[in-house]
Amino acid sequence: MRLRQVLRRLLQLPMFTALAVVTLAIGIGANTAIFSVIEGILLKPLPYPRPDELVAVDHAAPGVNLPKAGAAPFLYFTYREDGRMFQDIALWRSGTVSVTGLAEPEEVRSLDVTQGLLPLLAVQPALGRWFSQADDAPGSPETVILTAGYWRSKFGGDPSVIGRRLLLDSRAREIIGVLPDTFRFLDRKPAVVVPLRLDRTTTFLGNFSYNALARLKPGVTIQQANADVARLIPLAIQRFPPYPGYSAKMFQEARLAPALRSLKQDLTGDVSTVLWVLMGTIGLVLLIACANVANLLLVRAEARQQELAIRAALGAGPVDALRAE
Repeated sequence: MRLRQVLRRLLQLPMFTALAVVTLAIGIGANTAIFSVIEGILLKPLPYPRPDELVAVDHAAPGVNLPKAGAAPFLYFTYREDGRMFQDIALWRSGTVSVTGLAEPEEVRSLDVTQGLLPLLAVQPALGRWFSQADDAPGSPETVILTAGYWRSKFGGDPSVIGRRLLLDSRAREIIGVLPDTFRFLDRKPAVVVPLRLDRTTTFLGNFSYNALARLKPGVTIQQANADVARLIPLAIQRFPPYPGYSAKMFQEARLAPALRSLKQDLTGDVSTVLWVLMGTIGLVLLIACANVANLLLVRAEARQQELAIRAALGAGPVDALRAE
């Protein structure tokens, strides 16, 4: 009964009802949209097992004013051989390759990785296997892993694709695996994954053109990992030779330092601060919308004050006045 009265009163005041509904809808809709973005970017965990263990291994070089220098092979080899805080560490970089021999030649996105990156993420291949140490060794037969989308679009989801050859940059590579549909790697969308095949014997100081990803050992904090990396940096500079024309002193003067971040933080960056500020701003918009609707109700009540006074003078009680609303 009471609901019918409310609906009847709202229908009698279409302009008031429409204005109140639109005002609240704008505030609620804006908050819902922004919270959906925050939930997807900041609150939702990364799509890997135990994502809190994953860290981006970056470096700073304050001696040359570089807050984010990246990673390099000479540091990667040192961390993998003598590090105490990582279960494993891997290098990666994104690029493009030319694919020929399937249909029309095309250029597709590639992900170049060291052997340990895909197992480090703790995901299983949909078909075939991950890269082995032999696949990542210089001079070994060249191999490639396909993403699920590229496998379906170019090979029709044929499971017998394992063992076939694919021409990348005019070099034949054996297809050894297919990534699962659920696989995501940060904000990259590669079609193929290829091994970096770094040669330790020809590694020099420098070459900070890579990104590094590591998985912490259970119970290890980022602070502890930073301390271990700081211990290893001088060893790495002593262990590998500089490029001809350069010297180890140049790297010592650059004052290389660890700058590890959680993989989640590395992915979101400064966006997290912007989104939370935006969420607070949109929350204020909702409060203003509610205040505006409250003001509309007060104006409506003020307009009916004389009517309610007459009803009270004629003997209407509080319940009768409420029903009249």
